[in-house]
Amino acid sequence: MATITSTSTRITISGEYKAFTGGSGNTTTVIQYSSGDAPASGDAGRFLMWKNGSNTGDWEVRFIESATSSTVTVTDGGFSSAPSTGEDFVISTNLDDIDSATANSVMRSQGNSYQMRDRDFELTSGAFLADVNASLSTKSTQTGSGFISTYPVANGCVLQFGRLVGGEANDSTETIGGCQIIFEASNNTLMFTSQGSANTSGPVLNFYGCLIESFSNGFSPFIRSPGAMRIIGCVADGPMGGRLYSVASELVDTRFSGNLSGGNAWSLGGTFTRPIDNAFFFQSNTAIKAFQGFTGAFNNVTFADSLTNIIDSSGAQSALLFTFTDCTTFADNKITNTNGQYKQAKSINYTITDSLGSGLTDAKLAVYDNAASIQDGIKTSSSGAVDVINAVFFDRPHGSTSIDKAPFDIRIRKYGYVYSGFQSSVSEPIKQEVRLANNLQLASTEVQAAAITGISLNFATSTATITSNHNAQSLYDYYQYQLAQTANMAYGEDLVRSGTAFDLSAWDLVVNGATYTGDITTTGVVTLSSGGLIVGTTVDANGTTNVSALNLTGLQSNSEVRVYDAGTTTELAGVENSGTTFTANISASSVDIVIHSLGYEYQKIEGANTSSNLTLPIQQRVDRNYRNP
Repeated sequence: MATITSTSTRITISGEYKAFTGGSGNTTTVIQYSSGDAPASGDAGRFLMWKNGSNTGDWEVRFIESATSSTVTVTDGGFSSAPSTGEDFVISTNLDDIDSATANSVMRSQGNSYQMRDRDFELTSGAFLADVNASLSTKSTQTGSGFISTYPVANGCVLQFGRLVGGEANDSTETIGGCQIIFEASNNTLMFTSQGSANTSGPVLNFYGCLIESFSNGFSPFIRSPGAMRIIGCVADGPMGGRLYSVASELVDTRFSGNLSGGNAWSLGGTFTRPIDNAFFFQSNTAIKAFQGFTGAFNNVTFADSLTNIIDSSGAQSALLFTFTDCTTFADNKITNTNGQYKQAKSINYTITDSLGSGLTDAKLAVYDNAASIQDGIKTSSSGAVDVINAVFFDRPHGSTSIDKAPFDIRIRKYGYVYSGFQSSVSEPIKQEVRLANNLQLASTEVQAAAITGISLNFATSTATITSNHNAQSLYDYYQYQLAQTANMAYGEDLVRSGTAFDLSAWDLVVNGATYTGDITTTGVVTLSSGGLIVGTTVDANGTTNVSALNLTGLQSNSEVRVYDAGTTTELAGVENSGTTFTANISASSVDIVIHSLGYEYQKIEGANTSSNLTLPIQQRVDRNYRNP
């Protein structure tokens, strides 16, 4: 049984109300009693704490729904797992116990409202104090100099007001049974000691769904917690900032105001497992105090204009990094000096589907800042779902000013679909569905496109090399396939096809020992080597070259064909013994064609337009004057 004593300035709760060892057959909600202080039906409405290991940050507290002399049944989702045989459990002391153990001059109560008359309280020797739906008013009258120890909670002790459905370390946010707690300290005061560093046996302080008010007539009080401190679903008003050391500490879904001195802003003496989430800071001198090299993650945090500063960075070291994701955007002047590193980001959460809204698998998403640095890596969809990407738009290194990393290049790609690529400032969180249309310009399946040979694309040097005969369609299919590869997500979709024409942007093109059929435009250079040829119009940095295909059909076998630059005797192509067809690549805009065939009339076609590919059917007439010798 806990011992409750009082002096003229303090009420002390020492030891445990009931402590027992659990038996066999436990579930997450029903704990079997084995030995120690036996539970009883009257313990319903109190709390049961499972000492889950030696680290107090892992201890779990649940509300007691019912109890017998052999079992305790808890609610609020039950414990995280079924405790093993021999585990240690503690049942809480409550405010009514304190009222019953003290005189009216020490503690005054009316219903669920309690007043510690000109006294603070202390927990020691493993005490566990918890309550719900109560109001507690306290006042510290401790005197002395320096940091006065008020409201001390010793290592291994637990203080909890309110209930948290789902329990600790489960990203829980649903609170019920919260309390109103008023702390008043009239001296140079340190609340909830002690100072120092994280301590795995440190006290546990849980405030769930509470209204917490702090009054001080002297130096602003601090809350220093070497163990886990959780403030979830609360309204906290008044000077009550401090330093939290335990990685198990949580500040979630809570409004903080009235921290009017920069010295009592919240500071992190440890890197929390759970980010500070959905907090609202207002009407304060400073919201957060940076400390040494500890890392802090902040999600969905609102900083009101009424804050003088957002960060007091005077105590930060170069290793300190604070990341603010989907929080109120702030500028350098909201950070007191240049110590520490700070990043601000907005989340991008896309669902990728086809044109009908069905989720796509293996679509790739990548986001690059204005320095071409990727944000959070390349993500791949699964049934449409894509992991969130946090785009850092504000990056302030230690000892410097901030760098603006926006706008961002966002690329979404999957072979067989029209790629989505666009630029965005990402000034607000993005959560939306992106629908990709089918790419009707493709002629190859993904497997077929991967098997195309004789085309090499070097994205790093912006060079395309063709070593076997190809046309605009095969080049397009292979390019689209390569764009969708992880290694090439960093590059934009620069090559644009329109029919048989390809705009290569600033790429260089090398055609080596092969023929490419189609028009090419580039601000780079086109190089033809080892008999390489482009049949079409080529526009590059050296000018314009036009090569068209001249096709003659219906020829008599063994015809002699000669092609001249129109109006000149300059021969461009020719053959002495043709088959029934003749093909030549022509770089002139018009030509004269001469056809000789034994036993057929001489035929000349003048000024044939070869500015583009030309196919002519030839009808040769028999030479009736011809006599076969």
